Amino acid sequence: MELSITLFIIGAIVLLVSTQVFIKLAERISVSLRLSPLIIGLTVVSIGTSLPELTVSTIAAIRGDVGLAMGNLIGSNIVNVFLVLGVGILVGKLRVGTTKTQRNIYMMSGIAGLFLLLYLLGLPHIIAGGILLATALMVTFDEYIRGVSGRTHEDAKMFAKRKYGRFTIVDIGKLAAALFGVVVGGILTVTSVEQLSVLLGFSMTILGLSITAITTSLPELLTTIFSEEDHEEKITIGNLIGSNIYNLALIGGIVLLFSSWEIITAYEIRMLTIATLAFVVVVVANKGKVIPKFTGLLLLFLFILYIYFLR
Repeated sequence: MELSITLFIIGAIVLLVSTQVFIKLAERISVSLRLSPLIIGLTVVSIGTSLPELTVSTIAAIRGDVGLAMGNLIGSNIVNVFLVLGVGILVGKLRVGTTKTQRNIYMMSGIAGLFLLLYLLGLPHIIAGGILLATALMVTFDEYIRGVSGRTHEDAKMFAKRKYGRFTIVDIGKLAAALFGVVVGGILTVTSVEQLSVLLGFSMTILGLSITAITTSLPELLTTIFSEEDHEEKITIGNLIGSNIYNLALIGGIVLLFSSWEIITAYEIRMLTIATLAFVVVVVANKGKVIPKFTGLLLLFLFILYIYFLR
Protein backbone atom coordinates (compact mmCIF):
# COMPACT_ATOMS: atom_id res chain seq x y z
CA MET A 1 0.00 0.00 0.00
CA GLU A 2 2.77 2.43 0.96
CA LEU A 3 4.69 1.67 -2.24
CA SER A 4 1.62 2.34 -4.38
CA ILE A 5 1.02 5.69 -2.68
CA THR A 6 4.68 6.64 -3.16
CA LEU A 7 4.52 5.73 -6.86
CA PHE A 8 1.37 7.82 -7.24
CA ILE A 9 3.01 10.90 -5.70
CA ILE A 10 6.13 10.51 -7.86
CA GLY A 11 4.04 10.00 -10.98
CA ALA A 12 1.90 13.06 -10.26
CA ILE A 13 4.99 15.23 -9.73
CA VAL A 14 6.57 14.01 -12.99
CA LEU A 15 3.30 14.72 -14.81
CA LEU A 16 3.10 18.20 -13.28
CA VAL A 17 6.63 19.24 -14.22
CA SER A 18 6.60 17.63 -17.69
CA THR A 19 3.25 19.15 -18.61
CA GLN A 20 4.35 22.62 -17.52
CA VAL A 21 7.46 22.36 -19.71
CA PHE A 22 5.39 20.98 -22.56
CA ILE A 23 2.83 23.80 -22.56
CA LYS A 24 5.60 26.43 -22.64
CA LEU A 25 7.21 24.71 -25.62
CA ALA A 26 3.84 24.44 -27.34
CA GLU A 27 3.45 28.20 -27.16
CA ARG A 28 6.91 28.60 -28.75
CA ILE A 29 5.96 26.15 -31.50
CA SER A 30 2.91 28.27 -32.24
CA VAL A 31 5.06 31.37 -32.66
CA SER A 32 7.96 29.77 -34.54
CA LEU A 33 5.69 27.91 -37.00
CA ARG A 34 3.25 30.81 -37.21
CA LEU A 35 0.34 28.52 -36.44
CA SER A 36 -2.65 29.48 -34.32
CA PRO A 37 -2.50 28.38 -30.66
CA LEU A 38 -5.85 26.66 -31.29
CA ILE A 39 -4.28 24.51 -34.03
CA ILE A 40 -1.29 23.71 -31.80
CA GLY A 41 -3.67 22.82 -28.99
CA LEU A 42 -5.71 20.60 -31.29
CA THR A 43 -2.69 18.69 -32.59
CA VAL A 44 0.67 18.91 -30.80
CA VAL A 45 -0.63 19.52 -27.27
CA SER A 46 -3.60 17.15 -27.47
CA ILE A 47 -1.52 14.28 -28.86
CA GLY A 48 1.14 14.90 -26.22
CA THR A 49 -1.32 14.97 -23.33
CA SER A 50 -3.02 11.85 -24.72
CA LEU A 51 0.19 9.83 -24.54
CA PRO A 52 -0.73 8.29 -21.14
CA GLU A 53 -4.05 7.08 -22.62
CA LEU A 54 -2.17 5.75 -25.63
CA THR A 55 0.37 3.95 -23.46
CA VAL A 56 -2.13 2.46 -21.01
CA SER A 57 -4.75 1.45 -23.60
CA THR A 58 -2.24 -0.04 -26.05
CA ILE A 59 -0.47 -2.10 -23.37
CA ALA A 60 -3.83 -3.24 -21.99
CA ALA A 61 -5.03 -4.25 -25.47
CA ILE A 62 -1.84 -6.20 -26.20
CA ARG A 63 -2.24 -8.01 -22.88
CA GLY A 64 -5.83 -8.86 -23.81
CA ASP A 65 -7.44 -6.56 -21.24
CA VAL A 66 -9.76 -4.82 -23.69
CA GLY A 67 -12.15 -3.74 -20.94
CA LEU A 68 -9.48 -1.54 -19.40
CA ALA A 69 -8.35 -0.23 -22.81
CA MET A 70 -11.83 0.76 -24.03
CA GLY A 71 -12.98 1.93 -20.62
CA ASN A 72 -9.97 4.21 -20.41
CA LEU A 73 -10.68 5.78 -23.81
CA ILE A 74 -14.37 6.36 -23.22
CA GLY A 75 -13.88 7.41 -19.60
CA SER A 76 -11.14 9.88 -20.53
CA ASN A 77 -13.43 11.65 -23.00
CA ILE A 78 -16.16 11.92 -20.36
CA VAL A 79 -13.70 13.16 -17.72
CA ASN A 80 -12.25 15.71 -20.16
CA VAL A 81 -15.66 17.35 -20.53
CA PHE A 82 -17.17 17.08 -17.06
CA LEU A 83 -14.03 17.50 -14.94
CA VAL A 84 -11.28 19.15 -17.01
CA LEU A 85 -13.50 21.61 -18.92
CA GLY A 86 -15.39 22.35 -15.70
CA VAL A 87 -12.15 23.20 -13.90
CA GLY A 88 -10.94 25.23 -16.88
CA ILE A 89 -14.08 27.37 -16.77
CA LEU A 90 -13.75 27.99 -13.04
CA VAL A 91 -10.01 28.82 -12.89
CA GLY A 92 -10.01 31.47 -15.59
CA LYS A 93 -11.97 33.41 -18.18
CA LEU A 94 -12.43 30.85 -20.95
CA ARG A 95 -13.47 32.65 -24.12
CA VAL A 96 -14.85 30.58 -26.99
CA GLY A 97 -13.73 31.27 -30.57
CA THR A 98 -16.13 32.05 -33.38
CA THR A 99 -14.66 30.20 -36.37
CA LYS A 100 -12.17 27.35 -35.96
CA THR A 101 -13.44 26.34 -32.52
CA GLN A 102 -17.02 26.05 -33.79
CA ARG A 103 -15.96 23.93 -36.76
CA ASN A 104 -13.78 21.66 -34.65
CA ILE A 105 -16.40 21.01 -31.99
CA TYR A 106 -18.69 19.62 -34.68
CA MET A 107 -15.79 17.55 -36.01
CA MET A 108 -15.25 16.14 -32.51
CA SER A 109 -18.92 15.20 -32.16
CA GLY A 110 -18.86 13.61 -35.61
CA ILE A 111 -15.90 11.40 -34.66
CA ALA A 112 -17.63 10.36 -31.42
CA GLY A 113 -20.65 9.43 -33.53
CA LEU A 114 -18.43 7.52 -35.97
CA PHE A 115 -16.82 5.55 -33.12
CA LEU A 116 -20.20 4.51 -31.71
CA LEU A 117 -21.57 3.74 -35.19
CA LEU A 118 -18.66 1.43 -36.01
CA TYR A 119 -19.26 -0.38 -32.72
CA LEU A 120 -23.02 -0.71 -33.22
CA LEU A 121 -22.54 -1.96 -36.80
CA GLY A 122 -20.20 -4.63 -35.48
CA LEU A 123 -17.53 -4.13 -38.13
CA PRO A 124 -14.42 -6.35 -37.83
CA HIS A 125 -12.04 -4.68 -35.42
CA ILE A 126 -9.19 -4.35 -37.95
CA ILE A 127 -11.44 -2.56 -40.47
CA ALA A 128 -12.89 -0.31 -37.77
CA GLY A 129 -9.38 0.46 -36.48
CA GLY A 130 -8.20 1.34 -39.97
CA ILE A 131 -11.15 3.70 -40.50
CA LEU A 132 -10.49 5.46 -37.19
CA LEU A 133 -6.75 5.81 -37.88
CA ALA A 134 -7.42 7.20 -41.36
CA THR A 135 -9.83 9.70 -39.79
CA ALA A 136 -7.16 10.80 -37.29
CA LEU A 137 -4.66 11.37 -40.11
CA MET A 138 -7.18 13.36 -42.16
CA VAL A 139 -8.04 15.54 -39.16
CA THR A 140 -4.35 16.29 -38.52
CA PHE A 141 -3.68 17.15 -42.15
CA ASP A 142 -6.80 19.32 -42.36
CA GLU A 143 -5.85 21.24 -39.20
CA TYR A 144 -2.34 21.91 -40.52
CA ILE A 145 -3.64 23.17 -43.88
CA ARG A 146 -6.13 25.45 -42.16
CA GLY A 147 -3.42 26.67 -39.80
CA VAL A 148 -1.19 27.62 -42.71
CA SER A 149 -4.11 29.38 -44.41
CA GLY A 150 -4.87 31.28 -41.21
CA ARG A 151 -1.45 32.98 -41.30
CA THR A 152 -2.72 35.40 -43.94
CA HIS A 153 -6.37 35.46 -42.89
CA GLU A 154 -8.02 35.27 -39.45
CA ASP A 155 -4.71 34.93 -37.54
CA ALA A 156 -2.80 37.60 -39.47
CA LYS A 157 -3.30 40.34 -36.87
CA MET A 158 -2.23 38.07 -34.02
CA PHE A 159 1.03 37.06 -35.69
CA ALA A 160 1.76 40.64 -36.78
CA LYS A 161 2.11 41.56 -33.09
CA ARG A 162 4.49 38.70 -32.24
CA LYS A 163 8.21 38.27 -32.67
CA TYR A 164 9.35 35.07 -34.33
CA GLY A 165 12.17 32.84 -33.21
CA ARG A 166 13.58 29.55 -34.38
CA PHE A 167 12.67 26.32 -32.67
CA THR A 168 16.20 25.03 -31.99
CA ILE A 169 17.63 21.55 -31.53
CA VAL A 170 17.79 22.26 -27.80
CA ASP A 171 14.07 23.01 -27.84
CA ILE A 172 13.42 19.75 -29.67
CA GLY A 173 15.40 17.94 -26.98
CA LYS A 174 13.35 19.64 -24.26
CA LEU A 175 10.14 18.71 -26.09
CA ALA A 176 11.21 15.06 -26.32
CA ALA A 177 12.14 15.05 -22.62
CA ALA A 178 8.80 16.62 -21.68
CA LEU A 179 6.87 14.05 -23.72
CA PHE A 180 8.91 11.27 -22.15
CA GLY A 181 8.10 12.69 -18.73
CA VAL A 182 4.39 12.75 -19.55
CA VAL A 183 4.51 9.09 -20.55
CA VAL A 184 6.59 8.00 -17.53
CA GLY A 185 4.49 10.06 -15.13
CA GLY A 186 1.31 8.64 -16.64
CA ILE A 187 2.55 5.06 -16.38
CA LEU A 188 3.68 5.50 -12.77
CA THR A 189 0.43 7.15 -11.77
CA VAL A 190 -1.80 4.64 -13.52
CA THR A 191 0.21 1.64 -12.28
CA SER A 192 -0.03 2.82 -8.68
CA VAL A 193 -3.76 3.51 -8.98
CA GLU A 194 -4.30 0.07 -10.54
CA GLN A 195 -2.51 -1.56 -7.61
CA LEU A 196 -4.61 0.34 -5.10
CA SER A 197 -7.82 -0.38 -6.99
CA VAL A 198 -7.10 -4.11 -7.22
CA LEU A 199 -6.63 -4.16 -3.47
CA LEU A 200 -10.05 -2.51 -3.15
CA GLY A 201 -11.66 -5.04 -5.51
CA PHE A 202 -12.62 -2.89 -8.54
CA SER A 203 -13.23 -4.59 -11.92
CA MET A 204 -10.85 -3.58 -14.72
CA THR A 205 -13.63 -2.05 -16.86
CA ILE A 206 -14.91 0.08 -13.97
CA LEU A 207 -11.28 0.96 -13.26
CA GLY A 208 -10.80 2.12 -16.84
CA LEU A 209 -13.97 4.22 -16.78
CA SER A 210 -13.17 5.92 -13.49
CA ILE A 211 -9.83 6.01 -11.69
CA THR A 212 -7.61 5.18 -14.67
CA ALA A 213 -9.51 7.63 -16.88
CA ILE A 214 -9.09 10.36 -14.29
CA THR A 215 -5.38 9.74 -13.80
CA THR A 216 -4.60 9.57 -17.53
CA SER A 217 -6.53 12.85 -17.92
CA LEU A 218 -4.20 14.60 -15.48
CA PRO A 219 -2.05 16.02 -18.33
CA GLU A 220 -5.18 17.58 -19.89
CA LEU A 221 -6.17 18.97 -16.49
CA LEU A 222 -2.70 20.37 -15.81
CA THR A 223 -2.42 21.79 -19.33
CA THR A 224 -5.79 23.47 -18.85
CA ILE A 225 -4.67 25.07 -15.59
CA PHE A 226 -1.28 26.22 -16.93
CA SER A 227 -2.66 27.59 -20.21
CA GLU A 228 -5.39 29.41 -18.30
CA GLU A 229 -2.77 31.04 -16.09
CA ASP A 230 -0.97 32.23 -19.22
CA HIS A 231 -4.25 33.41 -20.80
CA GLU A 232 -3.89 30.90 -23.64
CA GLU A 233 -7.56 29.96 -23.72
CA LYS A 234 -7.26 28.81 -27.33
CA ILE A 235 -4.78 26.14 -26.25
CA THR A 236 -7.18 25.11 -23.47
CA ILE A 237 -10.16 24.65 -25.78
CA GLY A 238 -8.05 23.19 -28.58
CA ASN A 239 -6.39 20.70 -26.26
CA LEU A 240 -9.70 19.36 -24.96
CA ILE A 241 -11.30 19.09 -28.38
CA GLY A 242 -8.18 17.52 -29.85
CA SER A 243 -7.75 15.09 -26.95
CA ASN A 244 -11.30 13.82 -27.37
CA ILE A 245 -10.75 13.44 -31.11
CA TYR A 246 -7.46 11.57 -30.80
CA ASN A 247 -8.64 9.42 -27.87
CA LEU A 248 -11.31 7.83 -30.07
CA ALA A 249 -9.79 8.14 -33.55
CA LEU A 250 -6.03 7.67 -33.05
CA ILE A 251 -5.82 5.64 -29.83
CA GLY A 252 -9.08 3.83 -30.45
CA GLY A 253 -7.84 2.89 -33.92
CA ILE A 254 -4.55 1.57 -32.55
CA VAL A 255 -6.31 -0.45 -29.83
CA LEU A 256 -8.63 -2.05 -32.39
CA LEU A 257 -5.67 -3.17 -34.49
CA PHE A 258 -4.52 -5.32 -31.56
CA SER A 259 -7.82 -6.53 -30.13
CA SER A 260 -11.48 -7.12 -30.89
CA TRP A 261 -14.32 -4.91 -29.71
CA GLU A 262 -15.12 -5.06 -26.02
CA ILE A 263 -18.80 -4.93 -25.05
CA ILE A 264 -19.63 -1.28 -24.41
CA THR A 265 -22.45 -0.94 -21.91
CA ALA A 266 -25.53 1.22 -22.41
CA TYR A 267 -24.31 3.44 -19.56
CA GLU A 268 -20.98 4.09 -21.34
CA ILE A 269 -22.74 4.91 -24.63
CA ARG A 270 -25.23 7.17 -22.85
CA MET A 271 -22.59 9.07 -20.85
CA LEU A 272 -20.25 9.48 -23.83
CA THR A 273 -23.17 10.87 -25.83
CA ILE A 274 -24.22 13.23 -23.02
CA ALA A 275 -20.64 14.46 -22.49
CA THR A 276 -20.14 15.07 -26.21
CA LEU A 277 -23.43 16.93 -26.57
CA ALA A 278 -22.70 18.95 -23.42
CA PHE A 279 -19.36 20.06 -24.89
CA VAL A 280 -21.06 21.07 -28.16
CA VAL A 281 -23.77 23.03 -26.34
CA VAL A 282 -21.24 24.89 -24.16
CA VAL A 283 -19.11 25.89 -27.16
CA VAL A 284 -21.97 26.82 -29.50
CA ALA A 285 -24.05 28.65 -26.88
CA ASN A 286 -21.07 30.76 -25.81
CA LYS A 287 -19.71 31.57 -29.27
CA GLY A 288 -17.49 34.63 -29.00
CA LYS A 289 -18.16 34.95 -25.27
CA VAL A 290 -16.61 33.98 -21.95
CA ILE A 291 -18.18 30.80 -20.58
CA PRO A 292 -20.06 31.68 -17.35
CA LYS A 293 -18.86 30.14 -14.08
CA PHE A 294 -22.14 28.37 -13.36
CA THR A 295 -21.50 26.22 -16.44
CA GLY A 296 -18.31 24.94 -14.86
CA LEU A 297 -20.18 24.11 -11.66
CA LEU A 298 -22.84 22.28 -13.66
CA LEU A 299 -20.21 20.20 -15.47
CA LEU A 300 -18.53 19.28 -12.16
CA PHE A 301 -21.94 18.24 -10.82
CA LEU A 302 -22.40 15.99 -13.86
CA PHE A 303 -18.97 14.51 -13.17
CA ILE A 304 -20.02 13.63 -9.62
CA LEU A 305 -23.20 12.00 -10.95
CA TYR A 306 -21.16 10.07 -13.54
CA ILE A 307 -18.89 8.61 -10.84
CA TYR A 308 -21.77 7.99 -8.43
CA PHE A 309 -23.87 5.95 -10.88
CA LEU A 310 -20.91 4.06 -12.33
CA ARG A 311 -21.43 0.39 -11.52
